[in-house]
Amino acid sequence: MTMALPDLLGPYDDLLRRTFQIRAVLAVTEAMVKSPTVITTSRKVDLTKVGAETTNTVTAMSLVFLASSFEEFVREEITQCSGYMSERYPKLTDQTKHGVRNAYWNVSLDRLRLNRSILTKTTPKLPDMAVVTKVRKLVDSIQGFVINDNSSLLENSVFCHHANNFRPHVVDEIANRLGITGLLGKAADSGKLRAYFGVTTKAAAAEKLNSKLTEFYDRRNEIVHSLSGSAGYAVDVILDYADLIEATAESIRNVLSRELTAW
Repeated sequence: MTMALPDLLGPYDDLLRRTFQIRAVLAVTEAMVKSPTVITTSRKVDLTKVGAETTNTVTAMSLVFLASSFEEFVREEITQCSGYMSERYPKLTDQTKHGVRNAYWNVSLDRLRLNRSILTKTTPKLPDMAVVTKVRKLVDSIQGFVINDNSSLLENSVFCHHANNFRPHVVDEIANRLGITGLLGKAADSGKLRAYFGVTTKAAAAEKLNSKLTEFYDRRNEIVHSLSGSAGYAVDVILDYADLIEATAESIRNVLSRELTAW
């Protein structure tokens, strides 16, 4: 029986819906700054005060939301691939199986560490059954998949867990847990990304993609760690990042689709 391929298009479409909203909010704010009396509201806010500081705030919020949207896209894509991998697992090479199970073990340990207390916060201190249930489910999946080699018992969302921002090396690390190596390097080999960077080779596009995504997350972190009105960026900068994220996401989806054919 032919197994249904994972839904790699759904997460990409969700990303495009989010980037549309980002563009719409940026465009509306920009229009209001240019013509502050055109839009009125019954809310208790003076729209005539909308100006450069408002634009900075909106661009800053948009950049952070864009980063979150990209990370959600990657998580959903990897979760979809994980579900398919669990079905194809018996056909994988022993080397890939060992790598996948070892990755599952290490990520599961990180998730277990998040549950720093098993007791309720209120007195009397009792075992928090919600935490106990979550931990038991994860431990059972470790027992079933890592130890007993039963892929039907793995939890698909485990593979995409990561405590850090999805900088290039993190995206590659997450994909590598499923035996997919050099994901972003492969994603850089796309016509859209070569055109975006104005280069003609895969190597040049890969280098520039790594640098641009690193810059993107540097700016994201500057905003999050310093809620200053001066932390905003020009509207065109955010729109350019949106173009980059969309092109990167499309190429990631295409690479994953090709990679799955080898399973």
